[in-house]
Amino acid sequence: WGTQFGMLIGHLKRVFPDYATQPPPIADLQGFYREAKMVFDADDDFKNVAHAEVVRLQGGDGASRFAWRAICEVSRKEFEKVYSRLGVELDEVGESFYNEYIPPVIAHLAEIGVVTVSDGAKVIFPPGTKHEQPLIVQKGDGGFGYDSTDMAAIWYRCLELQADWLIYVTDAGQSQHFELVFAAARWAGFVGDKRLDHCPFGLVCGSDGKKFKT
Repeated sequence: WGTQFGMLIGHLKRVFPDYATQPPPIADLQGFYREAKMVFDADDDFKNVAHAEVVRLQGGDGASRFAWRAICEVSRKEFEKVYSRLGVELDEVGESFYNEYIPPVIAHLAEIGVVTVSDGAKVIFPPGTKHEQPLIVQKGDGGFGYDSTDMAAIWYRCLELQADWLIYVTDAGQSQHFELVFAAARWAGFVGDKRLDHCPFGLVCGSDGKKFKT
């Protein structure tokens, strides 16, 4: 739903311009992602295309949403192979679920005075953390990222679902991010006496020993 999908959608439109009428052969989504990432890293023009696709996707553009759904379905089929072996059934609530909540949550955060505007972006510097990097709840180009989604998600889980205990299970590389998210949510009054925990499990690395990104 973020930059990765912007890359995938931009690459899909570039390589398979008739994707809407001719389903593209992207069953190997990992390989397709690696191709898109190589172009993204090497081509500044494509990087701008990818970022623009994110804004279009989050804004509800029909063509971008169609491409996004097609890519999601490929992922879903592969995930289901694993989940079915484990006997796991999921209620799917991905990043896109929270998209409609992001603007009102940001507006609320601005209204209560926890948002600062920096170089056109809306950011939060949560008090009581040792990190200088803020949460960017809205980018300068108007787009939303992980910080935006996670602030909307923690608002929804605390105030709409009324969850008593939120457990985030991710790789250790997200530790700083969730420390900032939890601090910002407490500052904004979302949390109250609810319990928030981040349970990191290390890093998932590729065959080259580097952090595996998908």
